[in-house]
Amino acid sequence: MKSALIQYILYGKKAVGEPTMSELLQQAHKHRISGEYEQARPLYEQIVAEESDNAEAWWGLALTVMNQGDFEGAGEHFARAAQLDPQNQRFIYDYGMLHTMLGQYEEAKPLFERVVQIDPMAREAADAKKQLSYY
Repeated sequence: MKSALIQYILYGKKAVGEPTMSELLQQAHKHRISGEYEQARPLYEQIVAEESDNAEAWWGLALTVMNQGDFEGAGEHFARAAQLDPQNQRFIYDYGMLHTMLGQYEEAKPLFERVVQIDPMAREAADAKKQLSYY
């Protein structure tokens, strides 16, 4: 029987019974939402190691490490998610909220402005406008 790696290389798929990246992402989100950051983090890290262009995984990793107190890491991961999906208002808004939480208002303001610019009618835009009203 071929190893999982050989099967992946030869046939472009995981071994039978191995979760797909999509399934891993859902598991990671479930752990994060439940506050199980120690279980979520390695799943997100595995996903971004295998799919470095997975913006949603970078965003989930950012939220996870932020909740673990790694604010510098969270900033790097939010930036990566926003870079990969520059139209995603949620990623950009959450990045702005990290800056706000850290008292970095000058860094947060252009992020909130960008959220409003993308789609002024979206829920995230309403939240961003509220944040901007404090400036």
